[in-house]
Amino acid sequence: MRLLWFVGEASHIETLETVLHDLDLADEQRLHRRPEDLLVPATCDCIEFHVDTVDENLLSARAEAAKTDYLLVREERPKLALFDMDSTLIEQEVIDQLAAAFGLGKQVSAITERAMRGELDFIESFTERLGLLQGLAESELDTVYQGLTLMPGADILTANLAGAGVRLGIVSGGFSYFAEQIGDRLGMDFVLSNTLECKDGEVTGRVVPPIIDGSMKLQTLESEARALGITLSETMAVGDGANDIPMLTASGIGVAHHAKPKVRDEANHCLNHHDLSALSYLVKF
Repeated sequence: MRLLWFVGEASHIETLETVLHDLDLADEQRLHRRPEDLLVPATCDCIEFHVDTVDENLLSARAEAAKTDYLLVREERPKLALFDMDSTLIEQEVIDQLAAAFGLGKQVSAITERAMRGELDFIESFTERLGLLQGLAESELDTVYQGLTLMPGADILTANLAGAGVRLGIVSGGFSYFAEQIGDRLGMDFVLSNTLECKDGEVTGRVVPPIIDGSMKLQTLESEARALGITLSETMAVGDGANDIPMLTASGIGVAHHAKPKVRDEANHCLNHHDLSALSYLVKF
């Protein structure tokens, strides 16, 4: 196993030294990887170890207390990486931004929040929210796109993964109008998202079937891995909402990124404090 401990400040190293002493790993050989070791510098350092077994409950508690993150992963390095888009690669939930442009922001945002926490069925809640957008001017789509911002570290991470030869994809329950443009900005190899139906210059409140939900995200992970001739242990998936859980739990490195509690509880790995660029240390050049 590889243990990656992320360091953004001196206290993170001090905490690590205490953890290693308590785990009887103080004498283990370590590799201190720095931002300049990457193709595009990350915003933190990474101290890497090879370990056989480790008390992950202790590791998790100490990392959380120090407000840092770690990954405990197998030796395989990712060859395929899939990403959710909304609140993962970008800071916004697009459907909420569209609703705000239509004067329904609070109403739709409340439904989105419950859906992402796993309190509502994704397809039912998505259909309900989408229906409220009927009549929104198609011209508002570009206005909303112009206001979208990348999640910190997203461009650094995707550049490093692409540079290491990793196949990259967006699998989003959002809309292709936005996902394809974000995919172009981040150099994605493919994008799978919902096609928002528009007629006579207005949003109809429907998408072209099928709706991209959690099961579709998992199917995409599996089919892309098969096409590459790799196992799921050689894949990575990153997301924040309940509809991401199927691909997060199936992938070799499923990372809940600043995610909802239900997602953090079920995912294999969490990134709660550092930005996405920290995940760049999963590959080598």
